[in-house]
Amino acid sequence: MRTECLLDGDYITRDDRPVIRLYLKGESGSKTQEVSDFHPYFYAVPKDGIDELSKSISGLEGVEKAEKITLIEGWDKKQFIRVQVRHPTQVADLREKVLMLQGCAGYLEADIPFFRRYVTDSGIVPMQGAEAANLIVAAIDCEISAKGEPDAQRDPIHMISYADSKGLERVWFWGSKHPGPEYAIKCEDERQMIDALIRTVSERDINILTGYNTDNFDFPYFDARCEKLGITLELGISKAKVKLERRGMNMGARVPGRPHIDMYPVCRQVFNLPRYQLEDVYEHLFNERKADIKVKQIRQFYESQDPKEFESLCIYSLSDAVSTLKIALKMLPLMYELSRVIRQPVYETSRMGSGQRVECLLMEQAHSRGIIVPNRPSDAEFTKRDNSKYEGAFVVDPVRGIHDNIILFDFRSLYPSIIISHNIDPASLDCACCRDTAHKAPNGHHFCEKRRGFIPEVLEKVIEKRLEIKKRLKNEQDAEKRHMLDVSQQAMKLLANSMYGYYGFQRARWYCRQCAEAIAGFGRVYIQRTIEAAKKAGFSVIYGDTDSVYLTLADLTDKKKIMEAAFSFQKKINESLPDAMDLEFEGFYPRGVFITKKRYALIGEDDKLTVKGLETRRRDWCDAAKNTQQKVLDALLKDRDPDKAAQIVKDMVNLIRAGDMPLNMLAINTQMTRSLGGYVSEGPHIAAVRKAMRRGLEFKRGDIVTYIVKKGNTHSIGERAFVIDHVSEGEYDPEYYINNQVLPAVMRILEALGFQEDEMKGLGRQTTLGGW
Repeated sequence: MRTECLLDGDYITRDDRPVIRLYLKGESGSKTQEVSDFHPYFYAVPKDGIDELSKSISGLEGVEKAEKITLIEGWDKKQFIRVQVRHPTQVADLREKVLMLQGCAGYLEADIPFFRRYVTDSGIVPMQGAEAANLIVAAIDCEISAKGEPDAQRDPIHMISYADSKGLERVWFWGSKHPGPEYAIKCEDERQMIDALIRTVSERDINILTGYNTDNFDFPYFDARCEKLGITLELGISKAKVKLERRGMNMGARVPGRPHIDMYPVCRQVFNLPRYQLEDVYEHLFNERKADIKVKQIRQFYESQDPKEFESLCIYSLSDAVSTLKIALKMLPLMYELSRVIRQPVYETSRMGSGQRVECLLMEQAHSRGIIVPNRPSDAEFTKRDNSKYEGAFVVDPVRGIHDNIILFDFRSLYPSIIISHNIDPASLDCACCRDTAHKAPNGHHFCEKRRGFIPEVLEKVIEKRLEIKKRLKNEQDAEKRHMLDVSQQAMKLLANSMYGYYGFQRARWYCRQCAEAIAGFGRVYIQRTIEAAKKAGFSVIYGDTDSVYLTLADLTDKKKIMEAAFSFQKKINESLPDAMDLEFEGFYPRGVFITKKRYALIGEDDKLTVKGLETRRRDWCDAAKNTQQKVLDALLKDRDPDKAAQIVKDMVNLIRAGDMPLNMLAINTQMTRSLGGYVSEGPHIAAVRKAMRRGLEFKRGDIVTYIVKKGNTHSIGERAFVIDHVSEGEYDPEYYINNQVLPAVMRILEALGFQEDEMKGLGRQTTLGGW
């Protein structure tokens, strides 16, 4: 029984044969194990005369064996020819030669990477035992003191920060005359600094490397600098070089034997945030701010004569690595669990989209059941697949205004439960055996009621496992065990909720648009039935969207009686649903304000606000707008006082108009998402940057531009936008901030309550023609 944890793997060629290398972590540390007896293969599909085709294939150069094998395609058992070849690089050429043979109808499973094939066939589980293996995780980050946007051909790396899970924290630097803090080590030059990083990673036997946007910035920059310096970035096991590879629109930095997991794409997939800068994710996860300086200050602090400014740069640099490590230690267990479930190396798992993860799970399950895997669609097939939109979820427009005693119900895993309940699978679609008896989906198709589909069966196992984990979680007292169970159920939830989207994914092997349309159609049916039943039961429907419904009981104010009626209604609904479906009680909210579709705010019994579609967390809202909206929501949801909310806005408008608002409350922050030359049309922040650069300030891609809109005679906002450093108190344009910041943040709320914008500006209430 294997006790080591499989971290990574690849293959090399020795004596013209592929040799698989397994990178493992066990009790005694890291080790590499070789496998030389696994052979690449694919399947040939015979038209007829399988024996003749098998003989012809055997005669092809590079084919080692051609043997008949029975596998399942759809629901039917069929015979295929398993074509074993000498080396993985021969597969692409040989599959085309096989296809040209008389009697060959096609080939299958010829596009599965060799190492992935080995993992699936061998039964080995990547990251199994990761928690017990005490993996050592290290986070790295680099700083460049550049004049403008960093250019790896011109600008060296000036500082590298490092933090690992065994407690070591380091900043290496060169070129400054200051000694820096005690954790900072001065190097002679850039080469010695990079060597120090490589040596530290090796000596401390790091298992997992992480960073934040290291795929697309840090590692490509390291690679370019190493090439210029004539050294090798040997961060892998046995001094293996970091390999950069193109992954769609992004890069991937593969470190052999030490999986590199970039936390930026991980956090983008897991969280729904307005922005995904390192400081934003860190604050979201830990409710605290990390040390920060403005990007334009990096060069200033690096070259500063003041040792305190240089120390601030070291603190900032180290905080990047420490914050990333803290995020990684929080998020990596989820990646480990997903890796175990879909049976893929964690380097791959962490960079996969949700559809890719589903596909890997299905491929692994297909292999274990003897089911042949469909080919990935060719470019020609991809373009044929319909990418037009089809009717999606059912949405009930909200009853605008303030409501009390709100009950929220939603369907647990609505789309996955529909797939299971109605056996929605490409193989079960429009089967002949149930043509006259099966219940039809809203799109007119039916699904077999006699034989279970492969995908519904796999999905049911995933959901059953999640429910089992959640039951264990309910009874578990140990904090560490509770965390691991919660991670496991999150992984199951991510996979289950991705299955519906997978059917409509044009690159999917098991693509089926009819299935995707049927699922959405059934979803509309169930939510509409629930809403109609709620009305008949005496509830008022405040809002309904996809799988959720918000209800109130106008005649009741006593919470106990409201909850009794709610649970009675829930029980009746669930009795009418298929076994796999369940309407769940999600919460009771004393008050809420509803504006339009997907825009509402609720207050819980714990006084916490839930805000959807009204968030002002983005950097391009100034603090005056954010604070005003927060106070308005408090007045509406805590005090149920619309007039108080309106007065808060009027007071803010008057304060801004009087010129008494501090600049820091009006500062607008926008990120430069590309280099300055990459902008075809310019927003105010770019116009502010151009003016600032003419006065000696430097900006580059990724910088946050903090600017103020000043008074002026021109209507052009760009001409009046200046970085905050070049604006004095009171120089701001009050009408801009009133009309473009504060009022937009609150009027979509207040208009739902009958207030008008002119009232907030002190212009009085405008009477409509209908009021005469």
